[in-house]
Amino acid sequence: MINPKYKRGTLLFTLGIFINLIISGLLFLGAGILTKKGTNNSKELIEISKEKGIQVIEKVWDYYKGSAGDVRDDSETELNMVAMYDAIDYDLTLSFDISNKSITGTNFMQLRAETDTLRTIYVNLYENLTANKVSVQNMMRTGINYNEARDIQNWFEPESFTQTKNYLIIKLKDTDVPMKGDNLALKIEYSGKPLKKGFDSFSFKELYGNTYIYTLSEPTWGPVWWPSKDFPSDKANIQIHLIVPTGMKGISTGLLQDSIQNGDGTTTFNWKTNYPIATYLVSIVVGKMSYWEDTYTSVDGTKQMPVVYYVFPRDSSKARVDFKPTPEMIRYFSETFGEYPFIDEKYGLAQFGWTSGAMEHQTITSYGYLLVTGDNRYDFVNAHELAHQWFGDAVTLKDWRNIWLNEGFASYSEALWMEHTGGKSAYIKHIKNFDYGYFSGTIYDPKGFIDNPAIYATIYNKGAIVLHMLRGIMGDDKFFSALKAYYEKYKYSNAETKDFAAVMEEYYGSSLSDFFDQWVYKGTGRPKYEYSWKFEDFQGQKGSGKYTVRLMLKQVQKDDLDVYKMPMRITIVTDTGDKEFTVYNDQREQSILLTVDATPKEIIIDKDGWILKKVAKGTYEK
Repeated sequence: MINPKYKRGTLLFTLGIFINLIISGLLFLGAGILTKKGTNNSKELIEISKEKGIQVIEKVWDYYKGSAGDVRDDSETELNMVAMYDAIDYDLTLSFDISNKSITGTNFMQLRAETDTLRTIYVNLYENLTANKVSVQNMMRTGINYNEARDIQNWFEPESFTQTKNYLIIKLKDTDVPMKGDNLALKIEYSGKPLKKGFDSFSFKELYGNTYIYTLSEPTWGPVWWPSKDFPSDKANIQIHLIVPTGMKGISTGLLQDSIQNGDGTTTFNWKTNYPIATYLVSIVVGKMSYWEDTYTSVDGTKQMPVVYYVFPRDSSKARVDFKPTPEMIRYFSETFGEYPFIDEKYGLAQFGWTSGAMEHQTITSYGYLLVTGDNRYDFVNAHELAHQWFGDAVTLKDWRNIWLNEGFASYSEALWMEHTGGKSAYIKHIKNFDYGYFSGTIYDPKGFIDNPAIYATIYNKGAIVLHMLRGIMGDDKFFSALKAYYEKYKYSNAETKDFAAVMEEYYGSSLSDFFDQWVYKGTGRPKYEYSWKFEDFQGQKGSGKYTVRLMLKQVQKDDLDVYKMPMRITIVTDTGDKEFTVYNDQREQSILLTVDATPKEIIIDKDGWILKKVAKGTYEK
């Protein structure tokens, strides 16, 4: 998912704070600002402003946002109860009362018992919806398979069912209690008014004279519109049947099987997935849409896949320009990461009622309507959401502590696309633009969710920079081979940060524990390097044309890490060209000797920005 307004909002808000702090500082420093000491103070003030500005954002945002985007806080009892079964398959039918902004649904849910004591089943369904009827089939005991169970009339009532704030709790009769490994089917009939929670969990919205219905369930808001086991670690297959007013389209994940005219002024759109999907990646978009499609051919040339587009009729011509690069993007990421994961279904973009954000719903990205401009200015958003099909959708996080495995990877893929289309300089520029000067907290297990702009910046931007730094350490061959291996190993399942780190270490051939500790698990800051240097004739031999460069490198940061251990590229500018060296910096103060065969003019620390850092030049001390 990407929400560019957070990028703009963070920058504008921070800029305002910078200006106010700098003005205050100038008033305080007075005439001293004109002195050398005053100038140094003003530079320090600017650095402080960068950090304090983001910190103020955190405080203000925490105050007014409430819990709109927070991950659901499940009790230990609830977590234990949902762990007692595995969701296998959903079959969801939805109809819509547009005037009343309500829905009616039936969800068939197949689950497998993970214990012999599954007497009570906890299903996520929030209190805004009412479970009107719950029925049960123990398929192992009745000898009925799941597909047949959906069609028969002879369902059985459970002993009871009740609802809490977050759960539908179904207590089985003794005759229906499954053994470990048995499959059980539930039929949940429900209705109510979905809520607009989090980013925009479910909305009825009037746009350009038409009604649009759409969802965005990340992280834990799917149960405001459909019952499920709402945990990203439990992926399942799903069929979705959308009964919509004729003239509207019902769009969802997977492949469209058919659309049926019902004769009552409604049309049913039947969708089916052939790949497992996490509940937060299930989506619907309903409304009047223009439709067209393109074709993507697999890297090996054996398969063709539809690339589909659904857009508001008024934006059709602009969208044809903006979405044109999509098949080329699919090919590039397939060559870079491995074949597109849902090659037997589709990839698509569906415009929806969000303004300037997008969401990587599996096989069908929901694309904010104001992002359609007809000039390709938001190609980076298209690339970001498409990359999620590999990292987020195919390889899905085990839990929300690992959200950077989704968003850091997708943000980094923006830079890769820039490199593909504009060369290495475009890549470096995009990476540099990710750096706001300060990031809040750790990438792994952030204390909050990405609806907070400060955390958003850490997960998306710093997450991308971490991958950039990892590429710098490993080198292109090992880095991209490892990415492909990581994708292939965890495709259609779940991964966490330690899984990713293990694959990268395997391909690097050495430990990366220092790297992951200081950039992902523990570190929250960055090194601040202070360097000074001088040069002299090599071994005192005047006229030899060789010189010894004595570089003093210090880490002077004041944060949670005393020393950052990183390989560092040192560029010595000479009168015959640049000479680059790589040294391993693992000391607070380090003396480095380098030899060049031309007169040194300047030294540049990490010229291409392979380390997230600050740099200041000092005076060489004898």
